[in-house]
Amino acid sequence: MTRRASLLACPLLLLFGLSLPAWAATTGWSRFDSPGSRTYSLRYLPPSLDLSESVPFIVFLHGSGSTPEAWQPILAPLADQLGFVVLAPRARNFLGFGVGEDDVTIFETLELASQDLVRDESRTAIAGHSAGGAYAMVLAYAATSRFSGVFSLSAPYRTVVSLSDPAYTAPLRMYYGTEDPNFQGGSFTALVGQWDRLGVPLETDIQQGSGHSDWQDSTLPDGFNFLLAQRYETEWGCVPGDKRLCLQDGRFAVEGDWRNFQGETGLARAVPLGSPDTGMLWFFRDSNWEVLIKVLNGCGVNGHHWLLLAATTTVEYSIRVTDLATGQTETYTNPLGNRSQAFADTTTFAACP
Repeated sequence: MTRRASLLACPLLLLFGLSLPAWAATTGWSRFDSPGSRTYSLRYLPPSLDLSESVPFIVFLHGSGSTPEAWQPILAPLADQLGFVVLAPRARNFLGFGVGEDDVTIFETLELASQDLVRDESRTAIAGHSAGGAYAMVLAYAATSRFSGVFSLSAPYRTVVSLSDPAYTAPLRMYYGTEDPNFQGGSFTALVGQWDRLGVPLETDIQQGSGHSDWQDSTLPDGFNFLLAQRYETEWGCVPGDKRLCLQDGRFAVEGDWRNFQGETGLARAVPLGSPDTGMLWFFRDSNWEVLIKVLNGCGVNGHHWLLLAATTTVEYSIRVTDLATGQTETYTNPLGNRSQAFADTTTFAACP
């Protein structure tokens, strides 16, 4: 295929949910609009970044009254120096993140910004300043968001009652200046107590004499290097992503694909449910889930792990379930035109515990 023909094929690749070749990615700053929240994110792709392999992403959330544009001169040199892609969303509300549908903005534009390159799903982290830092912590711990690490700057206190992700807890680094009202007002102390109670791995950077929006030259490089050192890893090595579920605390990986009556094909999209043993898959729209999957530990009953699957579709699909402890993979299929039935496989996965 010639380069000209390849360029013409790019819209078709996007239509069928495939990634564009690395040379198609636009370096520098690009804008990605979020249809669900009616706002946008800015992506910075360093010109020197090697796109022949997967690349780390850092989502950065601005503070109240600020914009991603205000952070462009700060974030771009850091990304050039350290080698990562920046995604800087715009908060839905002027008051900052956490007021509007900001989670929709972040996850919609993260997916859009990953279509023309290969994002390293094990090295996708989140950071933020002030209200953005507070929302970064809430999103990382109170939702199953699969961020590898968290870096907050001058964040006010926000309550997190429990950790949502049973398979992984993202390490956290918090920065405060001693003259920052959020530090002097008790946010730092309250957050340290909260993270200790929840078992969140924590590093702190406290700088004497600094305020809410000023820090030493080493603060941001140190914080972003901290994020780049983190890896989203479960005990068994399963890395959940948009197209992969990790069940039974990451021991079982679940992926799938489909074919409809028009001959179109695609990959199943994963929906984690915050449960260690249950997840969903959708084929066409994220508001219309096709498959419910459970992997249960039945070792105490019959010496096997159990696979339970229920689907509401007549399209052809293949669901692949891999036990990462043994490498065993089983594929469960439904023929095109068949009304899929719920079933339980209680004898295939025999490795216990």
